[in-house]
This record gives sequence, structure tokens and C-alpha cells, in this order.
Amino acid sequence: MAKSRKQSIYQPPKTVEVSSRYVGLRIAAVVILILIAATAFVYGFNQLFSASTGWQEIEANSSDYNCSEELTFIYNIGSSESDSATVERKAIIRLYTEACETAFQLLSPDVEIDNLNNVWYINNHPNEEVTVDEFLYSALETMLDSGGRLLYLAPIYSEYQGIFFSIEDWEASEFDPLLNDTEAEYFAEVLEFTSSSEHVYLELLGDNTVILHVSDEYLEYAEEMGIDGFIDFSWTTNAFIVDYISDLMIENGYTQGIIASYDGFARNLGGYDVIFSYTLYSRQGTTIYSAADMLYDGARSFAYAHDYPIDTLDSQHYYTYETGEIRNPYIDPTDGLCKAATEDLVLYSEDATCVDLMLRLIDVYIADELDESKLESLTSDGIYAIYYNGFTIMHTEDDVMLDVAEGFEAK
Repeated sequence: MAKSRKQSIYQPPKTVEVSSRYVGLRIAAVVILILIAATAFVYGFNQLFSASTGWQEIEANSSDYNCSEELTFIYNIGSSESDSATVERKAIIRLYTEACETAFQLLSPDVEIDNLNNVWYINNHPNEEVTVDEFLYSALETMLDSGGRLLYLAPIYSEYQGIFFSIEDWEASEFDPLLNDTEAEYFAEVLEFTSSSEHVYLELLGDNTVILHVSDEYLEYAEEMGIDGFIDFSWTTNAFIVDYISDLMIENGYTQGIIASYDGFARNLGGYDVIFSYTLYSRQGTTIYSAADMLYDGARSFAYAHDYPIDTLDSQHYYTYETGEIRNPYIDPTDGLCKAATEDLVLYSEDATCVDLMLRLIDVYIADELDESKLESLTSDGIYAIYYNGFTIMHTEDDVMLDVAEGFEAK
């Protein structure tokens, strides 16, 4: 279940200056800055947060298992031509609540839900045919087609959770293959299973039916070592969730909103015709800077990967040792080690989804060093990147509009 300690990630409105270079753009006189973990959007309009209309945060009305604690959803209430603001808001809340429950419960590897064949159920019924929801089937198919062996790293992800939720360094080191020889040996053993289709693979049978094949040898090892999961979406989960909720909203005609997860996936639904701003962050040494605002209009998807914690919820995915060493969630399936090709990398697109961007991140970010030629090649698919060379903002979109902070430059 999502953590109950939701932090205050929604900031009150404040005035923001926009560079005079862009005075000709359709930017309203008053703008709002909303900080969503490492993602921020600025958008303009004339009236701010009236009692029933305007941009508001939408919260799920649920006491059941759901993912709303990890999301922020803001919407321009009162934009519907057919419904009153009250009717519209209630309808959006109802739709959002159901979507948060459905998406979380289906993708959860930890929660058993009565009469629901979710990831937990698949893990606990190996070598059996299981019929699943269309959304889960599609997500599994996507990971199998493009995610390599990442889906099978469940036992490795479990060990990293031991690191991330540690309080002291000595605790974290017990789970850390780079600091503990016994743990390194365990990783090597587990990877022999997770890296081989002879020991574990998911077969898609059509008609939303799957079967998780697990060898007898792996099953015996899992029982001996207390392994209780064979597949896990892990850090990719919220890419699927943000897309699922965004697509559902668009299908139902609700397009004047922004949905973002604390861990870097965001969708602007594209129905509000103004200039928005996406805030870019950069870690330089031990300091995190607001490096620039990227100005854009229309629908956009974002995927932001960073090798350090920013938000309080990032304790679920990062651990920082007293030495300054950081462990992150981006695990290389070949050796089980966390890797980050650079400190910060933003991928964005007008047409691609969060899942599309996440799959490209797998290829370029989980690496020992950044391959800039791979980022350049993404432009042919309408996917653009922003990253840093020191205090220089590197970008692959030629005409990207950046309002650069003092101390940084764009190239």
C-alpha cells in the first residue's frame, strides 16, 4: 500500500517572473508555480482558486489500496461546457479515485486482493494459467517487448528495498552487494536465475491470459532463501499508472489537467491553451539547483531520472551513506548493481507516453556513462533530452525555450 506519510508537495500560488525574451508568448499576467517532487509546472490564467472553479488539486476519495499518495493531479475545474463545476469536480474525483485504486492494485507485487489476479497473484501461482485485466496484460506485454529482463529482478529489487528503508549505514550495508561479500554472492546466485529464460519467463497466451514459468530449481531456491516474488515493475510502475489515469481522463473528455508522480513521470493532458513551464533541476556536487524553466505549450509527457533523492518519498528509492555514496533504484539486470549514466536526465515528448519515455530511459540511463549519440537518435522519434555538462544545460531539441537561471548556460 502506498505510504501514508504524504508530504506537502503542493505549493501555494506565487508570482514568477518570465524572461523578457518570451514576452510575445501567450503568458498570462499571473502564473502559478506548482512543485511536484522534482517536477514543476507554471501555467497562466485570470482567476486563481475560486470556491468552485479554477485550477485545483484533485484528491482521491478512497480508503482502499490506491496510489494517490504518490501522485499529484491538478485540474482546471469549471472548464466543462456541459456540466457545472460541482458536477464536473465530483465526476473527476470519482474517475480519479477508481483509476488510482485499479492501477495500484493490479500492479502491486505486495498486496493480495480478493478476486483480483494482480502481480501478487501471478507471483504466487507460478506455472499456472492466469487471466488478468487488460491493463495489466498490456503492461506486462510492454515490458516483455522492450524492457529486457528488468521485469524479473523482483528478488534484487527486494534487497534494494532493504537498503532504501535502512536507518543506519550498517543496516544498509547488510543488503549492499558493493559493501557486503555475502550479499554479493547472493546477488550472483539470484542473477543466474533472473537472467535465464530457462529458469523464469512470462508467457503471453492471448485473451489476457499469462503463465509465469518458473523452473523447479528456482522454486526450490526461492523457498530456501525466502524469495516471494519473481516479477516486479518496481521503479517503472508509476509510468504505467500516470499513463493509465491520463488516458482515462482524456477518453472521458477531461483534458485540462496535469498528472505527475513523485518519482518523475508526468503528463500534461493538453487541453489548456497557454504557456506552461517545466522546472529543470541539477545536482552539482552536493547542491541541488533550479537550473531553468522549460517553456512549452500543449500536451507533453515527461520522464525525469536522477541519481539522488529530492523528495521525502524518495526514501523509498534512494539511500545516502555518510560517505556521500548514493544507491538508486535503476538496476542493471546483468549485474544487479544500481547505475546512473548522469546525475539528471529529462526526456520529454509531445506524442510519446510516459511508458515510451521510461523504456528509452532504461537504455540510456542504466549505464556506466551517458551515450549522447543515443539521446540524439531519439529526436527522430520526437523524443528530446535535457541533461548537464557541469553548469551547462545540454538539450537535443534545437528550438527548446529555456529561461535559464543565473549561473547556468544553455548549449
